[in-house]
Amino acid sequence: MLKRKRQRKYLVKRCLELRDQLQTFAASGSQEALHKLRVEIKKLKAFSKMTELYKGEHEVTIKKNIKRIFHRAGVIRDANINLQMIKQFDIHHPAFNAEATDTIRKETAKFRLHKTDYNDDVRNAMSSFLKSLHPVRNSDIKHWVNRQLKKIAIVVTTTSTDQLHEARKRIKNLVYVHGILNKPLVSSLTLNIDYLDQMQDAIGKWHDTAVAAELLAAHNSGNKTKITRLQKEQDKAGNAIHKMSDGFWDKVVKQD
Repeated sequence: MLKRKRQRKYLVKRCLELRDQLQTFAASGSQEALHKLRVEIKKLKAFSKMTELYKGEHEVTIKKNIKRIFHRAGVIRDANINLQMIKQFDIHHPAFNAEATDTIRKETAKFRLHKTDYNDDVRNAMSSFLKSLHPVRNSDIKHWVNRQLKKIAIVVTTTSTDQLHEARKRIKNLVYVHGILNKPLVSSLTLNIDYLDQMQDAIGKWHDTAVAAELLAAHNSGNKTKITRLQKEQDKAGNAIHKMSDGFWDKVVKQD
């Protein structure tokens, strides 16, 4: 049984960490703090997904104000990632570089202006979360985990790459929820979390090459040879994912 007490402890930790990273980013503009802030909100979203298992009770929902923080942070994060992409893949586009840099500067300034409001939003969200908790049976969690694995397997074991990014989100949710569970339940699930983490990392690398190829094409900032090379790298990364997914069910469950 996943008890209220354990859920409460997890949520308090997440919300306190979220507030810490919010303050750190507002003070320093650290991209690492911004990344950690978004990860904490993703963990709250994963928790919300898990609470759909509450029988006959309302699940924990992520409030609009928290989604707003996530979105605002995402605008800054995306601009910074784009800067990293054009550097990593040697994309020459001064105007795009300047635009992304300006976006980071302006959006960070806006974020700082709302720091106190965001902090209050997190505190109020935590209070709301803690009033909505209900225990969850182990059998329900096991069924939920199996459903997630089946949906992931459908995507990663086929040749298509259309749904890989969504599969990565599902893998991350599963890993985050796994971190909430007590040791006996974790042992009974026998999930190979390292394998799932390697899978989501491989999909992340595939996504990076896809984003870089789109940037080149959208901004006419690369010749056809460079675009073709990136597309080949993307195909290679996609093939690596599907190779990793061979024998998915044997790999995702720890063997004795």
